[in-house]
Amino acid sequence: MPNWAFWRRPKPLSREQSLASVPLRNQAVREEKTDAGETRLVIPLRPAWWARALSRVLYVPKQRRVVLDEIGAYVWGLCDGRKSVRDIIAALSARYKLHRKEAEISVVAYLRQLARRGLIGIAVPGSHLHFAHGGHVRNEDVTPEKPRKQER
Repeated sequence: MPNWAFWRRPKPLSREQSLASVPLRNQAVREEKTDAGETRLVIPLRPAWWARALSRVLYVPKQRRVVLDEIGAYVWGLCDGRKSVRDIIAALSARYKLHRKEAEISVVAYLRQLARRGLIGIAVPGSHLHFAHGGHVRNEDVTPEKPRKQER
């Protein structure tokens, strides 16, 4: 049931809901590979009115760059809109031989940080897709299509 009172926070997700959720990359974020083999994310910035005025006098960057380490790049690569948080945890624990609980804590904290920065959105099954910057998209618009039965 939607929360109509705008001053109330939405109910927190249960553990099962958060593990079943699907992280999706922000389409505005570009991914680059450096010469050293690192993954770099290029985030376009939309300056506020005062920053545009200030940019006439001082340099104001139009984009921000974030360099990911090996594990961060691996998790970023798994945020493809198809894999759930549970799948990402399993893949990380298998690749780096981590205990499942260690991988869960690390992945959830990292995805939360990416969401707060607006680099990913989180699609929760049966609800809206929430971005950290306040926007939302209907979940039906972003979930991959289910395979159709072939007609004979």
